[in-house]
Amino acid sequence: MEDNNTDIIPFKVSARTARLIGRENVASSKGAIIELVKNSYDADSKVCIVYFDNKYSTFLNEIEEEHFQGLMNFGVSKEILEAIYIFNSDEGYYTLNQEIDITNFTGLIELGISKETLSTKCESDEDQNSLKIEIEEKKIQLFKNLISKFAALYVIDFGEGMTQNIIRDHWMTIGTDNKANNIFTRQGRVKSGAKGIGRFALDKLGSKCEMTTIFNPDPEIHKPDTDIEGKLTNFTGYNWVVNWEDFEGDFKTIDKVGAKLTGLTSKSIKDELLNRLPQIDLTKIESEKDFKFGTILKITDLRDEWEDFFVEQVFNDLEVLVPPKEAGGFEIFLFSSLFTNKYGEVLGSVCDDFDYKLVATADDDQNVTIKIYRNEYDIELIPSDFFEREGMQKDNYKKNDFVKGYWEKTSTFSELLKGFKDIDEDNTFKNIGIFSFSFYFLKRQSNSLDTKKFFNKSFMSNDRRDWLNKFGGIKLVRDNFRVRPYGEVNNVAFDWLGLGSRKAQSPASVAKKEGGYKVEPDNVAGAVNISRLTNVDFEDKSSREGLQENKTFRIFVLLITQIIAEFEKDRSYIAREMADYDDIKYGPERDREKAEKLKNEILAKSRAKKEASANNPNAVKDDNENSKESEAEKEKEILAGELDRKEEEIEKLKEEQKMLRALASSGIVLASFSHDLSKLNDMLAVRTDRLKNLLISKIQENEYDQIEDRKNPFKLIERIKVQDVKIQNWLNFSLGATRKDKRTRRQLSFKSYFTNYKNDWLTVLNEKGINYDLSEVEDVHMRIFEIDLDSIFNNLLVNTIDAFIISKVNRPRQINLKITQNNKGIIIDYHDNGPGLSKDITEPEKIFEPLFTTRRNQYTGEEEGTGLGMWLIKSIVNENDGKVQLLYPEVGFGLRITFPVKYKK
Repeated sequence: MEDNNTDIIPFKVSARTARLIGRENVASSKGAIIELVKNSYDADSKVCIVYFDNKYSTFLNEIEEEHFQGLMNFGVSKEILEAIYIFNSDEGYYTLNQEIDITNFTGLIELGISKETLSTKCESDEDQNSLKIEIEEKKIQLFKNLISKFAALYVIDFGEGMTQNIIRDHWMTIGTDNKANNIFTRQGRVKSGAKGIGRFALDKLGSKCEMTTIFNPDPEIHKPDTDIEGKLTNFTGYNWVVNWEDFEGDFKTIDKVGAKLTGLTSKSIKDELLNRLPQIDLTKIESEKDFKFGTILKITDLRDEWEDFFVEQVFNDLEVLVPPKEAGGFEIFLFSSLFTNKYGEVLGSVCDDFDYKLVATADDDQNVTIKIYRNEYDIELIPSDFFEREGMQKDNYKKNDFVKGYWEKTSTFSELLKGFKDIDEDNTFKNIGIFSFSFYFLKRQSNSLDTKKFFNKSFMSNDRRDWLNKFGGIKLVRDNFRVRPYGEVNNVAFDWLGLGSRKAQSPASVAKKEGGYKVEPDNVAGAVNISRLTNVDFEDKSSREGLQENKTFRIFVLLITQIIAEFEKDRSYIAREMADYDDIKYGPERDREKAEKLKNEILAKSRAKKEASANNPNAVKDDNENSKESEAEKEKEILAGELDRKEEEIEKLKEEQKMLRALASSGIVLASFSHDLSKLNDMLAVRTDRLKNLLISKIQENEYDQIEDRKNPFKLIERIKVQDVKIQNWLNFSLGATRKDKRTRRQLSFKSYFTNYKNDWLTVLNEKGINYDLSEVEDVHMRIFEIDLDSIFNNLLVNTIDAFIISKVNRPRQINLKITQNNKGIIIDYHDNGPGLSKDITEPEKIFEPLFTTRRNQYTGEEEGTGLGMWLIKSIVNENDGKVQLLYPEVGFGLRITFPVKYKK
């Protein structure tokens, strides 16, 4: 209930708010122009013209007589012009005047150079020349400043125009929700704007703006035009004028600033346009014939210089504003009065010279259809026996698939972003909505060796490089307009998908046997297409530069990178097969076999010589002295011996690798349970006892018998002690992982090993409520590195614990280990009753590939696991000549490891 003394007071909005949301909020002048082009699209115009009237505002070294007269028409005095230019009667045009006429300073003084400066006499010729140069530079700069105000920028459309009602209620309303509520235009376009502040981009471009609009009177398009009192008008359009500098000033509120509105009775927007720009050539615009209705925005007192260099930048920006053939009947033209024939229709570039193309389409049910086109390989050069390889018998890799040129698959969001759906509580996949994605991969250069090895087509590297430098990057396109600055060349948001950081983390070459190939951001182009209608969670930033980076957008970015990963997997698989084929047929693999055979032969001969020398030293000596090839034989022996020593070094490096594996496994464990660890020190065992003794010297423990535990300091100390014990156990476990005796191959009893192993993990198992059943572990012995067993079973247990944490089924947590032996070898079966492998993993064997992980952050969707655990398990088992086989129990996860009989006791 409100007090009688309470008043409701309204907010006041400072007039400078217009500057804050216009000049200071719109990031760049180019961005402001693009906002105005979008308004033309929303007005259902078929065409938008961006016209730079910069002929008389650009400083030129040479001008025609017509240009000289034009500057005079703008009010530049003849004296000023003659101070800048001098007529060249031989050539018939004006050139720069390099001399200072000491008898007539009128033009220079008009420019702003003082008479005292012009009359200065220097003591030396050198000083006099310096002064002359200074005056020359100053007069040019002052002249540039003078003519810069003659520039004007026009943004013209031939859409439906605006009535007085629309100007008053929508155009003049800051933050209007008209486009947010009325999403579609009359012709069915999805409006590109929504925040109602786009018109303030005008203030970014210049301090003055004049809008001329002729509206379509069709009642299906506009309601009858009425004035502020609701009376019908006889006007066909309006002229609206604002000076943005009126918004400046202390203590001025926005309701005290207005714009001038004048009614017009013109028959067409074409008449108004030709009155202002008689030089504009509308014959170049074929899609519009009548030019009857529309809007002209004229911006003057421009805040930026629009010399031809900057105009060309805008033209290039507009070329990538709308993807080719996706603009829905909307054309953009750019003209300049300075160079009337240099510019014209803005045409996007079509990419038809690519190595790979990927097209993905996502529907409302989170299904993604992915189509991959291969254009990198010259099929006629690929030998037929390459397609007979075992690896090329898989689906999508047979010769017919190469001849067809493409293959396709359908996946789901959860299959692409494995593991995220299990931890997501916000239904993020549903919030993303439908989208499409076109992706191109283009090599910038090639070399003859790779072209031959990978059977690549030839291409013009210079053309590709130029195209990528201009059109490269993945653009984000919403309702046919690019959302800046995503994918913009030379912008920090060029690599908004983070492809560069992916490549830095995994710099593997395309043919690396272990995989891990990631594409470089400089070699790709494409567009992600979204819509205000179907992707409602993607909101603009108020600066008009980018989208708000909420959770939905972050997961969307990860989803796009996973779609790109489908291309990466395809290209790297083919490259590995081709590299392996080349190795066997032409390369190192064949040479290694020959080298090994030759080495053994040389070493055998060397040993035979040494034995002969020991039996008959003189005979061998004479034989060596007479042999012409003795030196060559000695060199071969040296090389063979050195090769043998290198092989021994490699074996030592393999031993060191075992240590690194153990460290990696330990790191995985520590990282996975980092919440169980806090700051450690050497006093963990006694610090709580000392603290308790200090308290007892001041107060007695029985004084807190009736106090609840959370307020009882002695109970709290006991809790801390329990945590300290837990930390100690973890510390002991970590330090024991790399004990020297574990790095020695010896006979191990599985029963004894796993009894100790379970005791090491007992604190964690009890805390997590997990029963680790070893009742079926037979007393089997095996000769193996203990550190290898640690790596295998630590990683398995870590994965199981993670699976139990995300499991949504409430049942007792159980791990069963069964170890048996037969005549063929040792069989180890590991099984847990967790949720098992995610159903999103369509190819279960991929869990053994390096860097494969389904462990993700709940909020960002980013991978948190290392992706090395299962790869380490398989690597270790393979090194011990064993095999790893996934089991598929009805509940949970199962794995079988078998070791051959030679490792039995």
